[in-house]
Amino acid sequence: MLIRISLYLSLLTLFISSALSGPTGLRKRVDIQRYTGDGETSGRHLVLLKPGASREGVISQLANTVDVVYQWGTVCNGFAAVLDSVSLQLLQSLPEVESIEEDGIMRTMGTVTQSDAPWGLARLSSKTKLADQDASQLNFSYIYDSSAGSGVDIYIIDTGVNIEHNDFGGRARKTDDNGHGTHVAATAGGTQFGVAKAATIYAIKVLNAAGYVDIHNDSGILSNAHSIDRIGATSDIIAAMDYVAGVFKEFKRPTVVNMSLGGGASNTMDTATRNLVTAGVHVAVAAGNDNVDAKDTSPARVKEAITAGASDITDSMASFSNFGEVVDVFAPGKDIISASHLPTLKPSKSLSGTSMASPHIAGLIAYLIGLEGNQSPADMQSKLKKWALKGNLTGVPPGTANLLAHNKQG
Repeated sequence: MLIRISLYLSLLTLFISSALSGPTGLRKRVDIQRYTGDGETSGRHLVLLKPGASREGVISQLANTVDVVYQWGTVCNGFAAVLDSVSLQLLQSLPEVESIEEDGIMRTMGTVTQSDAPWGLARLSSKTKLADQDASQLNFSYIYDSSAGSGVDIYIIDTGVNIEHNDFGGRARKTDDNGHGTHVAATAGGTQFGVAKAATIYAIKVLNAAGYVDIHNDSGILSNAHSIDRIGATSDIIAAMDYVAGVFKEFKRPTVVNMSLGGGASNTMDTATRNLVTAGVHVAVAAGNDNVDAKDTSPARVKEAITAGASDITDSMASFSNFGEVVDVFAPGKDIISASHLPTLKPSKSLSGTSMASPHIAGLIAYLIGLEGNQSPADMQSKLKKWALKGNLTGVPPGTANLLAHNKQG
């Protein structure tokens, strides 16, 4: 009797062990190779079969829910698929399988070094403080991937853009009779001055030199530029966001909005900004230039947007920059050289403000989309913070994230 009980318990233990170990309890023949790059994967697995093995035969043993994305039969014998744990265990046991590995994210090796860049671009691709501290020069090196924001649309809600400036190379739309918008746009996507040099720039003009005008008459208004004092109406800016949301809904192209503007708290502005991000549009905004906590500034206080504070060439928080918990990341914003709206008289000019920091971030978002493909605004915000240099800035108050934007080059 004791023998029978012991045998029964042994068989029961074996049954439970087999049930928990996998679909058949077959011996594992191959291990799953983990991706050894920067850790990012597509969520798929690459299954390499031995020469002569039947792909169709192997795939037919998998569950119908398995998503086979690719099959290869020329350069190698195998397939790529989204596999659940049961299917992975089965494949590990099959004698036809040569190897299984995670589908890692690869990046282009077409790194470019620009030697006539402003210091703000150079800081994005440098892991340390710049040795040259002369912000007036255009002899800094900016290292970037050659994808450079290709296929991405950047909307500059501002004073317009001088489309004749050669820094845009025909990639910009709308005129500018103030200068702020052209400077901002070139920082985001200019050929010499810009982060995402291959992105397409669209300017929604919400301010002109005369002040308040109706956005429906192809113009409008803006506020908040360090050293440029203009007044703005929230309604015009919301109308601009509404327009972008409609275009994005129709065409679904990767889209970034830069708003180097702001003012007092506005629930309507905040709601419009939040909903634009929720729809899938990436939004970069200026923190403001009053050296105060940005918690009462709209749209800077919208947590779904990416709010940029300003740094200077010495790796200090700029003296004018707003701060606080709502500031997501810092970027160069003091003494920034970029395109002038009067290129025949003066092709470039220097401005300061969080208005200058924000387009560095907008351009960096476009750059990352061109490099890795589009992703949700929430994931992009997390990635910018992950890639940022941590603790490099001086003068950052407690409660403000000490993060300096970086493009993971250099």
